[in-house]
Amino acid sequence: MTVDVFSDVVCPFCYIGKRNMESALRELGIADAEIRFRSFELDPHVSDADLGSPTLASLAAKKGMSLADAARMTQAVAYRASQVGIPMNLSTTKVMRTRDAHRLLQWARSRSLAEAALLNEELMKDYFVDGIDLNGPEALLPTVERAGLPLDQARAVLADPKAFDAEVAADLDYAQKLNVRGVPFFVFNQRIGLSGAQSVETFAAAMKESLHDSAK
Repeated sequence: MTVDVFSDVVCPFCYIGKRNMESALRELGIADAEIRFRSFELDPHVSDADLGSPTLASLAAKKGMSLADAARMTQAVAYRASQVGIPMNLSTTKVMRTRDAHRLLQWARSRSLAEAALLNEELMKDYFVDGIDLNGPEALLPTVERAGLPLDQARAVLADPKAFDAEVAADLDYAQKLNVRGVPFFVFNQRIGLSGAQSVETFAAAMKESLHDSAK
């Protein structure tokens, strides 16, 4: 089975959806799925003024709500995350530009799907669980090291703004062709699309349907 996962590293629902997808694969006994993490930028135009600011304050400003209301909204998301084993803390996250993270993920994917999956998990854990500010190349390198990927190669990728940027752009174009408007978005066996952080049962049903269609 192939699974294309359009996501952004600052998307909490992408983290939750990823967990439920992984649970569905285990439930169905699918151990050899080819999971391709594809680039999607939720906010490709983060302003300099907003960069590095608390996401809670940014959310409140964008939604026109109070900090207290924004906090209640994020607490509801964190509760959903806790239900799938993610101790998410949205009170510590910072607004970040994710293009460099996506370029790193493309580089990791060029090495192997397994390494891309490891880096994707580590990026989300660092951001959502450990509250690490991942803005800037130097901030991303410790995450690469924790994922067990070669630092010298990652540093070279980050030093060249064009490195793996075409691959990021290709994924964004692919998402547009598929009419992906938000993430997470999953495509199973290039046949069945599923949007959002769905339940394990919904993921399993989509996987079964894609396997059935592929067998025709």
